[in-house]
Amino acid sequence: MRTYTIRLDDRFFELLEDLSKRTKSPKSLIVKKALLLYKRELEKQEMLKNLIESARELANDPENLRDIEELEGTVTDGLG
Repeated sequence: MRTYTIRLDDRFFELLEDLSKRTKSPKSLIVKKALLLYKRELEKQEMLKNLIESARELANDPENLRDIEELEGTVTDGLG
């Protein structure tokens, strides 16, 4: 395991201390969890960005719209 030193202003130092006491968890565990949550949030944002870009690409190509309409027809045929 590696050691990494960070500088925190008083506000964040006190927040970390408070969270550590309230959860009875080591400060390092709180920092690890915070990093994992931040990573997950970044991944969600990236996924959303990719979905929006894909939706725009689909919307701008009339052939894609025909494919989607055909697929919708196929799906609803199977439900009848």
